This record gives sequence, C-alpha cells and structure tokens, in this order.
Amino acid sequence: MNHKEQLSKIKAIFGLQVALESMKLDNGVEIEAESFESGKDVFIVQDGEKIAMPIGEYGLEDGKVLVIAEEGVISEVKEAAAEEAPAEEEMAEAPQLAAEEAAPQPKKMVESISKELFFSTIDELKAEIAELKLSKVEVKEEVIEDVKEEVELSTEKVVHNPEAKSEKQQIKFSQKRPLSTKDIVFNKLFKN
Repeated sequence: MNHKEQLSKIKAIFGLQVALESMKLDNGVEIEAESFESGKDVFIVQDGEKIAMPIGEYGLEDGKVLVIAEEGVISEVKEAAAEEAPAEEEMAEAPQLAAEEAAPQPKKMVESISKELFFSTIDELKAEIAELKLSKVEVKEEVIEDVKEEVELSTEKVVHNPEAKSEKQQIKFSQKRPLSTKDIVFNKLFKN
C-alpha cells in the first residue's frame, strides 16, 4: 500500500470525504481523479479496478487534452489544437488498445496456430485417404486379373478314371493286455 492510499484511508477515518471526479476519454474509457488539475492522481477504471494512467497525451470527451508526464499523475490539462487531433486520437486509443490486446493477443495467437495445425492435419489426412482409395482400386484390379487367370487355367475338363485304384491301408488296433479286476467287473455289469 502506497502513501496515497494510506492518506485516503486516514481522510476516510476522520470523515474527510474524498470525492473523485469521473470523466471519459474520447474513445469511451472511463478515468477518475480527485480533480482534473496538474499534480493530481488519475486512474483508468476498468472492471471496477483502478489502474494508474500511462504516460502520454489523451483526448477527453469535452475536447480538452490530458497530459500525463509521470505515470498516474496529471501534468496539465490543455485545450485541444485543431491540427493535433489525429495524433491525440491515436494516443487516446493507446491505453484501451494496450489493455485489450495485452491479454487476448496470446490467446488469439494460440487459437490461430491451433486452427492452422488442425486444418493442415485434416488436409493431410484427406490426401492420404484419397491415395489409399486409389491404391485399393489398383489392388482390386490386380486381384480380379489374378482370379480370372486362375479360372481360365482351372477350366480344363477333369475326367474320372474308375480303373485307377488306390491302395488302402488298414490299421488294426488291438488291446492285448491282461484284464484287471476293474475290467472284469465292468464287463459283467454292462453285458446284461
């Protein structure tokens, strides 16, 4: 907490009301100060927070120019000159643009980069799919040609020759082991 905030708290405790004047810049940004005179503190009011006004010259809605030589302190308030109007507008927009661009710019950059990567990946995948479809058609054509060749080769007539006999081998299995007590009991039980 700086000395100015302490002073304002002391004034509030003793009942000395600190009334802040509020004005708007020509671009619509709201600013507050005890009074708009040289040597007084001035703040930008944004979302309920007070930010010290940066160094520069700012055009007010009433046509005057607010000059800030030291951050947060009014150097002077002067009447606007007709030829300085374009430069003042640019300077007046600087705090608002700086506040708006400072936070969203990295987010916008990340968003745009991620979108570029996403769409480039989609394009690459589409190209690969198209290549695979073409290769699939080529493979199908090759398989069809191979099958046609096999069908042409296998269309020769097959003639059955009943005179040709093949020798059959017979294998005989036998159990030539002595019967156990268990085998004898089972044979008597199941022979009815």
